[in-house]
Amino acid sequence: MSLINNVGKKITSAGKGAIKASGNMVQITKFNMAIKSEESKIQGYMAEIGNVIFDKYKEGKDIDPDVITNCEDIEKCIKAIDELKLKIIDVKDLKKCPGCDNEIDKDDVFCSKCGTKSE
Repeated sequence: MSLINNVGKKITSAGKGAIKASGNMVQITKFNMAIKSEESKIQGYMAEIGNVIFDKYKEGKDIDPDVITNCEDIEKCIKAIDELKLKIIDVKDLKKCPGCDNEIDKDDVFCSKCGTKSE
C-alpha cells in the first residue's frame, strides 16, 4: 500500500510541478509580449525623431553634424529608389504624368487622372 501511496504522491507532485511550469510559461510569454510592445513603441519614437531631423536637414536648417552623413545617405537611398521606380515604369512601357505622377501609357497625350498634358 505504501508503494501505491508513494507513486500517487510522486504523480501528484509532478502534476503540480507541470501546472506551475505551465503557468510560469504563460506569465513569461505575457511579459515578453509586453516587452516587444514597448520595444516597438521605442522604434516608432526613434523613427519619428529621425524624421524630424531629416525634415530639418531637407529644409536647410542646422542639425547636429554627427547626423549629416546619415541624412546624406538617406538622400542617396531615396534617389536610388526613385531611379528604380522609373526603371519599373519603363519596363511596364509606361510614363509618369508630370502633374500628378500617375502612371500613364507612353502614347497618352493627357493624364486620365488629372488632365495634365504629358510630354
